[in-house]
Amino acid sequence: MTDLVEHISRQLARRAVAFAPTSWNTLMPLFERFPEAIFFGGGAPALELMPVERLRQAAALAWQDAPEALSYGEVAGFLPLRELIATRMAAQGMTVGASDLVVTNGSQQGIDLVCRLLLDPGDSILVENPTFLGALQVFDSYEATVIPVPMDDAGLQIDALARTLAAAPRAPKLLYTIPTFQNPTGVSLSRERREALIALARAHNLLLVEDDPYGELRYDGEPLPALRALDSEVVYLGTFSKTIAPGLRVGWIASPPALLAPFLSAKEAVDIHNERITCRTVAYAADGFLDEHLVTARAAYRRRRDTLLTALRHFMPDGVRWNEPEGGFFLWVELPDGMDAERLLPAAAAHGAIYLPGTWFYPGAPNRRSLRLALSSLPEDQLAAGIERLAAAIAAGDVAAAQ
Repeated sequence: MTDLVEHISRQLARRAVAFAPTSWNTLMPLFERFPEAIFFGGGAPALELMPVERLRQAAALAWQDAPEALSYGEVAGFLPLRELIATRMAAQGMTVGASDLVVTNGSQQGIDLVCRLLLDPGDSILVENPTFLGALQVFDSYEATVIPVPMDDAGLQIDALARTLAAAPRAPKLLYTIPTFQNPTGVSLSRERREALIALARAHNLLLVEDDPYGELRYDGEPLPALRALDSEVVYLGTFSKTIAPGLRVGWIASPPALLAPFLSAKEAVDIHNERITCRTVAYAADGFLDEHLVTARAAYRRRRDTLLTALRHFMPDGVRWNEPEGGFFLWVELPDGMDAERLLPAAAAHGAIYLPGTWFYPGAPNRRSLRLALSSLPEDQLAAGIERLAAAIAAGDVAAAQ
């Protein structure tokens, strides 16, 4: 390293550590060594379920709005798109108008805008333990103190949250939560706990930030209300990444009135306008089509979920536990006592299956036996074959040798 490069590297801001190589980098050598391994890490819609032809037709319509649509403007987002989002949210019991919405570059930008607007270095925020890895990376970049709150099969433990709030030396700024088909666990917060969470947040003046990428992907069971449906002061983050396609990068914030103008200003400061052609494409594609498309998508993902569960029941050795989510893209697995999912990973890859270790998702003390399986992007035959391979690695106990 030259003197100049060394000098520049020492000038990096403290927040730059959040952009260092991530755990994902450990997967690359495994992909190279075992190119035929089945990868359970992809939490994206199946390629064959992305409505390409509908999007192609919508894009042609969007380009008819050029050249006006190629200029600056529309900081809040294309009005017909915001009206469509507001209508869909209202159908789910949420009181929201187009004027309450800010279109974002995916919900990841929504998380970033929340942090940009609300967090100073050292501010504390509450999160589920475990939680979405991408959110943790954003929180780290704003130098926030992340306080984990434990979960169980019914979601965030409200009693533990109450104890954490009571013991906090300084009031946390917000709670970030994925209450429906959570990433990474697939767990949903129960109706009783949703109501208790709203009451507790009101009592402590705690801002709730609800990330809801999977709420429209329910396969079984009774629908649960979004937190935003129970309290209009909740900051709600939505996205079309899971219902249409992630590469479109179109999401939104439904803001409480007091935060709307600051969100718009923060959005304008980092992104002077939305990608206007893409916003039109999504609006024209989704209008009169998305509900029908979701019927097909839900049926396909339900079959994949059921295939995955059947394979787990058939192949997994004694001592392995897993949950059975009613929707979403993820399923959470716990290995037998004494095993470590991160240390097992190379052996599993050698057997032909690669997953994401649960340790990657914990801001607090991790459950080292846990791992995440994504069901959405793999066809049914690969789901079954991948579980057979993973089960063989677990049964062989190769993790003991790796240790």
